[in-house]
Amino acid sequence: MPIVSRSTTAKSLFWSMVENGGLAVISFISLIVYMRLLSAADFGLFSASLALIELLGVLVTMLFHNALVQRPDATELHFNTAFTATMALSLLMALGCWAMAPLFAAWMHLAIAQRVLTWMGLVFPCTALSATLVARQRRQFGFRALALRSLVGRAVGGGIGILAAFMGAGLWSLVLQQILIAGIASWVLWITADKTPRLQFRYTEFRQMIGFGALSVSGLLLSSSIRRVFTILAPSFLGVELAGYLNLSFRIVDVFWAIAATAVGQVALPLLAGLQFEPQRLKRAYQASTKFSCLALYPCFVGLAVVAPEVVDVLFGHRWQPSAPYVTVLGFLVLLQVPRLVFTPLLTALGKPRGPLAGLLAELLFMLGVTWWIGMPSLPWAIGIWVASECVLLMVSCWVLRRATGYSMLEQFDGVLKPLLASLLMAAVVMEMRTQLSAVLGPAMRLAVLVPLGALVFASAIFLLDRRLVHDFLEFARSALGSRRNGPKTP
Repeated sequence: MPIVSRSTTAKSLFWSMVENGGLAVISFISLIVYMRLLSAADFGLFSASLALIELLGVLVTMLFHNALVQRPDATELHFNTAFTATMALSLLMALGCWAMAPLFAAWMHLAIAQRVLTWMGLVFPCTALSATLVARQRRQFGFRALALRSLVGRAVGGGIGILAAFMGAGLWSLVLQQILIAGIASWVLWITADKTPRLQFRYTEFRQMIGFGALSVSGLLLSSSIRRVFTILAPSFLGVELAGYLNLSFRIVDVFWAIAATAVGQVALPLLAGLQFEPQRLKRAYQASTKFSCLALYPCFVGLAVVAPEVVDVLFGHRWQPSAPYVTVLGFLVLLQVPRLVFTPLLTALGKPRGPLAGLLAELLFMLGVTWWIGMPSLPWAIGIWVASECVLLMVSCWVLRRATGYSMLEQFDGVLKPLLASLLMAAVVMEMRTQLSAVLGPAMRLAVLVPLGALVFASAIFLLDRRLVHDFLEFARSALGSRRNGPKTP
């Protein structure tokens, strides 16, 4: 593989952020439209079906991905073998959806769920067509092509799905959208690729890739399974309507969380990896990353939490208000999640990529154990199980990080306290002001008052608590913008 310049790396990072941010915006706009046209029951059933498809789809998209990207001597035979095996696997997955559809319908207690899962299985071969092309583009740092492919697929597929929803397709508009997004994205990448794979299989190349691929995909399966397993379990215990309210609350928070987590992970990993042989500088960089993450994200998600009733009412309509309390809970839950953002990049930079799996496995086992023991009697119980699972993940992750690095709990959470205090003060002021405004203003006008008020309170509080942190953060942001305008500089 060729040596990659700083300029190439910067452009790749930029296009990766364009892709993730653009997809989040398109997804959120689509979500707003669908929530005004569909019922909670339709959304709950689709969310459970999509969770199962996305969980199994990790095998199709990622089984050979990392092996193709990482292998320095990958040949066309490797790509062709991976393409052939991926296509065969995707067809087996589609047939598997057809075979398990009756069981899925019985689990959901809805006959229509059988047809939904059967048609959703078409996503697998649509995705498999471009799986090896994605690996080739990332290997060559072709993130611009990947971003355009994803955005075109999401925009066109989402647009057709929304049109179908306006025409009365209901639940099937969501199914159509998902199939079109996968198919159009693969088609765009296929017709724009300089070189496309063909059906050719050789066992030697397959054996060289499958071991590495199986190991890497196991971690991805574990990390992606927790939310999706929870989403699949919820309709069986709560019914599809209540599960629809729960899933909307997850989607509202996740749209913004995905952008934040991707940005921090992309920047933190190369930064920390470059310091892995300098322990003191590594610790300072880790702590600075945690401080900046808390400073940037705490006010955003705590702010979302305290104005959740207004956000849900304005964007999705009053009939989705049952989701608002759970948006509030998930927004405050980010207070525990943000300090953990840099855990995985740090352990990976230290050559210990298996470390994060311990916390994820503990979280999954805890969630399944508690659900099997007491079930999900109500929405508050369900969200309580999720919050408790996240607490288990945090505790195990802290223990793993201490064993790997020797960092104490105080060192791991250095810099969290002051952004936390400023955010809680902001929340208290905004909640008190809401009680004064509720009787005289509608939700849109309340948002127009509460959002600037919250921003002002947080900015004032954090400036009084830690001027140096604010100064360092602004200098960091200014240097990043300067680097983007002026081009790469020699470190």
